[in-house]
Amino acid sequence: MQLLIKNSLILQDNDTFRKGQLGIDQGKIAALWYDEPPSLTTGVELIDAEGCLLSSGFIDTHNHGGNGFGYDSGSTGTEYDTGWGKLQEWLSGSGVTSILPTLESSPYQKMLNFIERNLALSEKNNSNSVEIVGVHLEGPYFNKSRKGMHQEQYIRPANKIEIKRILDKSAGLVKVWTLAPEIKENMSFIETLTAAGVSVSIGHTEADYDTAMKAFSAGANRVTHTFNTMPSLNQRYKGIITAAWQHGAIMELIADGRHVSPTIIKMFVSATDPGKVVLVSDNNVCSGLPEGSYMVHNRPLIVVRGCLETETGVLAGTNVGLNQCAFNLTRYGFSAGTALKMASENPARSIGIFDRKGSIAPGKDADLVILDNQFNVLLTIKGGRIVYRKNMR
Repeated sequence: MQLLIKNSLILQDNDTFRKGQLGIDQGKIAALWYDEPPSLTTGVELIDAEGCLLSSGFIDTHNHGGNGFGYDSGSTGTEYDTGWGKLQEWLSGSGVTSILPTLESSPYQKMLNFIERNLALSEKNNSNSVEIVGVHLEGPYFNKSRKGMHQEQYIRPANKIEIKRILDKSAGLVKVWTLAPEIKENMSFIETLTAAGVSVSIGHTEADYDTAMKAFSAGANRVTHTFNTMPSLNQRYKGIITAAWQHGAIMELIADGRHVSPTIIKMFVSATDPGKVVLVSDNNVCSGLPEGSYMVHNRPLIVVRGCLETETGVLAGTNVGLNQCAFNLTRYGFSAGTALKMASENPARSIGIFDRKGSIAPGKDADLVILDNQFNVLLTIKGGRIVYRKNMR
């Protein structure tokens, strides 16, 4: 055994916590002890997590970058590697151990470049502080009336040749693809994407209830940043959210307190199977930077009040980490265990990697995060390696 975490409150399958010890060896969770202390050999690094929470590492399935780095950066070579390193530092400090790098609506060649870069980065997962477990293509097959901060000139209907070449290039790396199903061409490719193992997500859309149900019947199983860039739910309009709830779809949620009202979040999560809610950051290149104005793709973005906005006030992502989004759920009345699972187990299940990530069990990857009772990250472990430490012996 290489590392032992002792006296932590370990997240259990039933959303509660139990004090115990956890051993790590060769990048995996080797053993758990709750009643009897483990027998130790020399050379084992000890971490005393007395009074702290121990969760599986967070998995952000909707992340465009942060700390000054975007996955679609035009930089190359050393500059790109330095930016990727800075992003990993910031993500590790938020408890994130795995991500789906996410690309906004882009030209076809830029999509291919994005795939190629992330394939190359994923080959270094053994040494990465944050593991790339796939990518999320957010667009470009959207409804222009719900473009949000996406650039309208790149939004277009789905194209058979384009999709085939991207899927062939990705070699299974594409895990989530967001589209607007009310566009005829987009709807027609849901079955194709699902058959290729891609989770099709509804987003940036004007789809009504019937169209959403048709999309779910065709294979879509997810909603992108639920409530945002889609028709509102009201007493007479059933809409996408009702269809997703009825179908049992995965629903992304940005719980920063601004993208969705805390009162609405409380009502929504209370009425939904909590196992279907996936917390996402929707961070982008400016996330983690001080308040101010920044130029991104020749457009100004403003970091203000914990969010990113365009000059016209359109929300463009959050400036807080996934740990803060999870803690906000506890402020809205949900248990710590439920909130942490929305950032770990639920995303792992949603992209088909729960067999190796997303919960604390022997044999799973030793991707772990130690937090205080306000979800401040004290220690992050990726593949058995300590990649972030703050005030933790």
